Amino acid sequence: SVGLAPVRSWTGLLPVPGAGNYSWARFLSASELPHSFNPAAGFVATANHRMIPEHYPYRVGFEWAPPYRFERIRSVIESARQVRHKLTIADLEALQNDVVSLPALALQSLVRSSALRDNPALTEFLRWDGELARESPDAALYEVWLRQICGALAKRFSEKHPERYERLKPDAVMALLANPDKSLFGEDPVVARDTLLVDAIRAARKELEQRQGPDPSQWSWGNLHSIRFRHPLDQQPGASELFDLGPLSRPGDEYTVNAAGFDESRASWEQVEGASYREILDTSNWDQSVAINTPGQSGQPGSRHYADLMPLWDAGRYFPLIYSRKAVEENTIDRLLLQPQR
Repeated sequence: SVGLAPVRSWTGLLPVPGAGNYSWARFLSASELPHSFNPAAGFVATANHRMIPEHYPYRVGFEWAPPYRFERIRSVIESARQVRHKLTIADLEALQNDVVSLPALALQSLVRSSALRDNPALTEFLRWDGELARESPDAALYEVWLRQICGALAKRFSEKHPERYERLKPDAVMALLANPDKSLFGEDPVVARDTLLVDAIRAARKELEQRQGPDPSQWSWGNLHSIRFRHPLDQQPGASELFDLGPLSRPGDEYTVNAAGFDESRASWEQVEGASYREILDTSNWDQSVAINTPGQSGQPGSRHYADLMPLWDAGRYFPLIYSRKAVEENTIDRLLLQPQR
């Protein structure tokens, strides 16, 4: 990592008196910052997860994403290495748009190891490949089921204030379910956990029937999970129709490589976070690099470039990110010439 990280006698998370007792001592030198040189794995990947060594002596971060996205990236790259496949630009495009859910696969593994493995209510879930594709009924069921599970666990934490605990991360949920204890689940924690899971999936099916109809084959994750591109001025009368874009149905969620997180405190699954820009750089031939932005390169409503990249971004496609002067000259469409006034 790079940047100036202060050495100080407190965490930096809260305000402190300004009398001088809490002054910064110095900045970490480049050699003291977290770093990796030519790692044995052959690659470095980051997905907002904790990369700092376990016993790193300095306080440079406190909040990290669960490592699901990193683990998926590592799995794909290591699988390619095992068969001696040299990753291509197309491979990396697919990886950046990957929507395999490791939390969903972990939940499948938990169910298979329990007495619920033969429960008819879970048969289709166990057959699912774990991809949060926008057209997938199983992805829709999984996401609604997970929210129901979180709600049921929250009520066990506090019947009076369950809302304080409803936004559990999947790693915390899986830990609670994999090792059910009496303090949370009562005298027979395994049976109580299994009952919670079955009740939650039944509630999820009922919710999906209300939202998308009685035929499960017609359910889809994309009908729940969408994105809108809102302009800062869209609160003005008539501005929304002129400036806003979408909605688009979306694959993935917060924990897939193609991150498409939604606000778990809301009643909807509307995407509110994710990668608006992606790039893949070929250092052996810069002109082979690719990138994508959304919704367009122009922020001017009415411009032909205001939303022209949105369909490409939504489809997981890219445009050439050319670099050399020759390639730029060959692909130039417009020129803007700025001349000083004489």
